[in-house]
Amino acid sequence: NFSAIQTNKSTNQILKEIKKNYEASGSYNYNFGKENYLSPFAFTKDWVLVGSILGEARYYYTPDKISATIQFNESDSRKIQRISVNDTTKSYSFNIGRKFTLNHKFTKSFSSNYTKQIDSNLDDFRYQKWDIIEQMNPGLVKVISEKLTNTFSPDFLKWLKPTITYNPTYNWNLNIIDTVTTANVKSSNSFKTKIGLSLQDLVELVYTPEKKGKSSKSRGRGRGRSSSSNKSKKNFNVKNPALRFMLGGVHTLVSKLNKISATYTYTTSHDYNNISSDLSTLYLYRLGFQESPVNTSGEVLFNDELIANNNLVGSSSSSYGNDLNVSSSVNLTRSIVTSLDFKYSNSLSIPSTASRTKNESFSFYPLGTRGDEGIPITNWSVNWSGIEKWWFMDKLFKSVTLSHGFNGERSMSSKDENNDGYIADDELQNEQYSFNYSPIIGITTKTKGRSPVTFKVNYNLNQTIKKIDESTERNHGSQVSSSISFRKSGGLTIPTFFFRDFYIPNDMDFSLNFNWNTDRKLMTSTVVDNLADFNEQSNNTSWSLKPNISYSFTRWVNGNFYFVYGISENKTTGKNEERDFGFNVNIKIQG
Repeated sequence: NFSAIQTNKSTNQILKEIKKNYEASGSYNYNFGKENYLSPFAFTKDWVLVGSILGEARYYYTPDKISATIQFNESDSRKIQRISVNDTTKSYSFNIGRKFTLNHKFTKSFSSNYTKQIDSNLDDFRYQKWDIIEQMNPGLVKVISEKLTNTFSPDFLKWLKPTITYNPTYNWNLNIIDTVTTANVKSSNSFKTKIGLSLQDLVELVYTPEKKGKSSKSRGRGRGRSSSSNKSKKNFNVKNPALRFMLGGVHTLVSKLNKISATYTYTTSHDYNNISSDLSTLYLYRLGFQESPVNTSGEVLFNDELIANNNLVGSSSSSYGNDLNVSSSVNLTRSIVTSLDFKYSNSLSIPSTASRTKNESFSFYPLGTRGDEGIPITNWSVNWSGIEKWWFMDKLFKSVTLSHGFNGERSMSSKDENNDGYIADDELQNEQYSFNYSPIIGITTKTKGRSPVTFKVNYNLNQTIKKIDESTERNHGSQVSSSISFRKSGGLTIPTFFFRDFYIPNDMDFSLNFNWNTDRKLMTSTVVDNLADFNEQSNNTSWSLKPNISYSFTRWVNGNFYFVYGISENKTTGKNEERDFGFNVNIKIQG
């Protein structure tokens, strides 16, 4: 590809401005065959347990794809001001970017992708561009980035479905300050493990329920392929009556528990600034297996090899992070579904020029005036549908649903002033506790009829506690939001002579929204045991009522009419009243 663009410009401020931009690029891609694999253990396909794992294994001896791209970009501009002809601004840049990508699928479950990008400056070859090819000179390398993505997802553990990824990233950047050159290097890595545990599938490895066995058998009569596949998937079926009775109870219990999903992520990052630009970093550092780009002894990360020959001060920083998330859902009945979720995370930052800091947070239910009397607990949500089937409600309502949810967290921040690698309890900087019932109760109903009425109401409750030394700050909030809405659909039919009747659609939506909010802030500078001993800093209460009517007259005209009335009361500013109304009409004109 090649492109050339020239721009000539003249304004009341600029006498002449000429810009020239040239771009040239080339790329090459090659896809290897998908049949380039070996199956050295095909003879084990009939073996028990390991036969399906080893016998079906494929080892690919060629990559999936390789690609290479090179791109040149030359830009030249000259600007002459009208005020002074001698005031001329010139700029020039000539850059090259090279990129290489290699995708390799080693087995059906393990793949790796590698990408390398190099950006260079070619300003020195402005008048001798052919020397770039003759000398094979890439110019002044300014940026190097490498990324490796590894994924392992074995398919023989269908009841667990594990996925493991390891993604290291390496970046090198050149710094030029006057005549001094240094470099910044960074190695970032992410190790992630994800599983989806199905206890029901695990039990069915050794136990097949009677109903499931009969249904699969009956289906097999009509389809021979389905029967053979079921036999291949079934490893073992317990025949002992007593053991089947026990496993049957376990199977019934775990069938109510959906898949348990768990994700663990470990991340690291190691940065070094203003180091020697001639330094050759180790591959162990680029791959994330070593914290220093050169060989070091002990915890000394900045040695003589990293120091540049200039007056600039080098610096380094490292960070570590752990994240764990476990979630699942339980079908207590067909209409009641409960979701559970637990989160934990921590991070550690170690800069060379500042104090170490540590942050930690996890799911928590705060109790007590300071929140620290609570317990770690999972977050949850409950959804209950099908309530319209109770009593006489099925005659009035098409659907009735109740919802409830909770989310709580405890977070802590610590600092090591001595940078000795040890963070004591008395160096805790602050703690924060929070919980949110969203909603504490929620109701959604829809009536029967041609124009059903939908009613929604949610009551939310939230609280945040900040604790620093002996002082405590508590923020309490509650919200009620409700709405009633229904839609009236219809139209007008105009009879016409010798033609078909002309129908004009006319739809209207009616809604009434009500919102109520309270916010309260309490503070104390000493440890107290009763909320009555807190000082009330602020107290805000507000509510609003908003009816709204929307209409559409054919597809050409639509609009709405609304009215808002609300009152807000603040402890400091007092009481305010709001009244607002308005309407809008949209007429579409199309030719």
